[in-house]
This record gives sequence, C-alpha cells and structure tokens, in this order.
Amino acid sequence: MVDEEYISIRRLAERLGMDRSHARRYVLKLGIKPLRRRTPDSRNQPTLTVTHTQAELVLRHRTEQGFLAQPAAPVPESGVFYVIQLVPELDPKRVKLGFAADIGERLAQHRTAAPTARVVHAWPCKRSWELTAMDALTASGCRLILNEVFEVDDVQGLVARGDTLFALLPNPKAKQALAAHSPFHEPAAAVGDGQQGERET
Repeated sequence: MVDEEYISIRRLAERLGMDRSHARRYVLKLGIKPLRRRTPDSRNQPTLTVTHTQAELVLRHRTEQGFLAQPAAPVPESGVFYVIQLVPELDPKRVKLGFAADIGERLAQHRTAAPTARVVHAWPCKRSWELTAMDALTASGCRLILNEVFEVDDVQGLVARGDTLFALLPNPKAKQALAAHSPFHEPAAAVGDGQQGERET
C-alpha cells in the first residue's frame, strides 16, 4: 500500500526550486537522511523520501534564507563538470570541483572572492552525474577542505582521471532511446482505418 505520509525528494525539489541531486544534498546538510519508500508520484516504485514534517522543516529553512519568495527558473540538466584553481599563484593544489550550466558565469562568481581563479579543465556533463564524478576524481590523493574545495596532490593526475571517466560517458545532451512499448511515448493521434468514422473537428 502506498504511504501517503511521505514526500519524494523529487517533489520536494520542485517546491524548493532545485534539481533533485541538489535537493538531496541540501536535505543531508540539514541532518535529514532520506529513506527509500513508495510514493504516489513515484508510480509506486521505491524512491528517496522524507516525512512531511521533515519537508516542512526544509521548506521553512529555505524560506528563512530568502530563496522561496519568487518562482524558480528552470534548471538546465546539461552543462560541464569543472576543475577550478581558486588561488593558483599561492596554492595551485587547492581546487574547486563541481557542475555548472555556464562555466563562464561560474568562474565569474568565484572571481568575486578569488580574483585570480582559473579553469583547469571542464568536461560536458549532466547535472545528475556531479556527485559521482566528484567521488571518482577525488578517490585518491585528494583531501576535502570544505564545500567541494579539495587539496589535491596531483592536479594533472586528477584531470587525467577525469578524461578517462568522461570518455566512457555518453553525450549529456543526447536523448535516451525509448522501447516501442515504453509508457513515455506520446499517445498516437487517432487515425481512421476504414472501420471507424472520422472525428468531427
């Protein structure tokens, strides 16, 4: 039986104006651990959820930060995964990793606090790949400082790992092919076959 007392991270993300992966991280930062349950909006399939009480806590916290006063703009799904050196002249091994829909805009944001920041490398990426890519690239020789900023023993080695990883991944803008019987197909328009009369327009 579907449990009506929980809300999926997907639905919560829509209310927060975030994509699903960012909403999950936001929830975790608040000390809430989503659990897999079946919900009406997941078509009765297991999905990450929080309780309605937890969801209201998250929404209240987001509102207090001033983010829910206006409708959220659509969030691009494809962009790049980047490696940025924040202060290359002082500490070239300190890098920021992450996803950006627009790398130029993201670099400009970082340069408000770190004027000499520079992009080391960027790969085409889906937003939903961000956490996996970050885990893969920083699995060895890297130490987390804070907020996706790492101390890296070998920056070029990290870039080489990124080249290997992203060479295996598909074009992030490519659409997944659908099976003939997929429910995601748009319903076909009714076509007269000689056995039914034409519909009036």
